[in-house]
Amino acid sequence: MGNFYIKYDTTLQSNETYWFPLMTELLPVFTEVEVHCREDEKEAIYKIKPYAHTIRFESGFVIFTMPLNYRLKDLLLYEVSEGNRVIPWFRLVFKRNGSHICTVKQHGTELFFYQISIEDAKEIESFFPENTTIEYME
Repeated sequence: MGNFYIKYDTTLQSNETYWFPLMTELLPVFTEVEVHCREDEKEAIYKIKPYAHTIRFESGFVIFTMPLNYRLKDLLLYEVSEGNRVIPWFRLVFKRNGSHICTVKQHGTELFFYQISIEDAKEIESFFPENTTIEYME
């Protein structure tokens, strides 16, 4: 088991994005999410706030914590897929039963997966173009 890092350069990619196909596979695995927005990202805050179970403020960020239900999964899938090249939220921290599994940072340009097999890492890698920076560390 190891950690897996992906750097997705949106300036080099086509209009196609990894987000919808990858998250269609991964969202069923996750049970909760933390959404981090910068305090000045008003539109992103407005979109996610109705789903929040808890809200806290930390170092210039508004952090929303919530279980992943069908409505929230749809928002996470389709909000990004409808012509957007980056996700509207600064950071997403996905968990399964309290264990941190994946962090999506910098509006979706950096992804970190924790304690995954090399086989799972290769499957995730298949969602990204060849020129994507990818690193697996055991």
